Amino acid sequence: MKHGLPDLSALLHLRKLASHRTSPPSASRNVIMHVTLDAQHALPLRQALIRDCAGQSWTIRVTPLRGTDRVQLVLYLPRSALREAMRRVTWLAPTAEIGRLLDVPDAPTDAWNQLMHRETSYADAHRLRKEPAVGQDAIAHYMKEDHVLLDLAVADRDSLFAKLAEFIEQRYGLAAHAVVAGLAAREALGSTALGQGVAVPHGQIKGLTQALALYVRPLRPIAFDAPDGGPVTDLVALFVPEWANMVHLQLLADVAQHFCDQRFREQLHDCRDPRAVCELFANFDARDTVAHCAVH
Repeated sequence: MKHGLPDLSALLHLRKLASHRTSPPSASRNVIMHVTLDAQHALPLRQALIRDCAGQSWTIRVTPLRGTDRVQLVLYLPRSALREAMRRVTWLAPTAEIGRLLDVPDAPTDAWNQLMHRETSYADAHRLRKEPAVGQDAIAHYMKEDHVLLDLAVADRDSLFAKLAEFIEQRYGLAAHAVVAGLAAREALGSTALGQGVAVPHGQIKGLTQALALYVRPLRPIAFDAPDGGPVTDLVALFVPEWANMVHLQLLADVAQHFCDQRFREQLHDCRDPRAVCELFANFDARDTVAHCAVH
């Protein structure tokens, strides 16, 4: 059974009260936490945990959920970091779902060791990367000068989607209504805004044969139901074929990694032409992101 974040917090509070009544042994030092969220939020969460758990042993594994743009995270955390981890999830990914929360015995039995191995050993190929994305995993691979739309005159999210659909139809021959439908279907699941003025509208589009990316800077900020309540000033729109789940997830993670870096966002605002935008994406160094991540 999965609990929304407020329900889980209440559940934990009740368990804490019960523990005072029954006087059980002291709580274990570590927990395993399961979280399902949009792929674009996984990397910012990881970077926040790097800071929060500094000097402590912890792990994070990610498994893409086939046929969706969501992922399941398995977090092995010190209990002292649990409250802050839940706060981070609430802020970064309001639509996240939390499943099982398991206490890890301080002296685990063989059965527990086997369980922990299963819980924390989702395929290593899906571990959130620390190294920069390369090739078709990298957003820079898809960022072309004619895909950079600066000072785009749009009044709101709907007019933005209409403009993007018109662009894709004219350049790639896909029906505009199919593009709008793909973007709207994803948005109906929850806003693709990340906060900090950034949004990543995306969709899997029927008939598309290759991944496409556009950078959009609206002439004026637009409302996007962002988690921090602010308007959006920078957007990366992603369009992928219906069958390209892994490419979809990898691109979402790479975009999130770029925009987690405050310096990147500031430099992007200084770019005055499409060439400068593409060069900035191409020269981004993901290894510097952790030290300068602006997500709090």
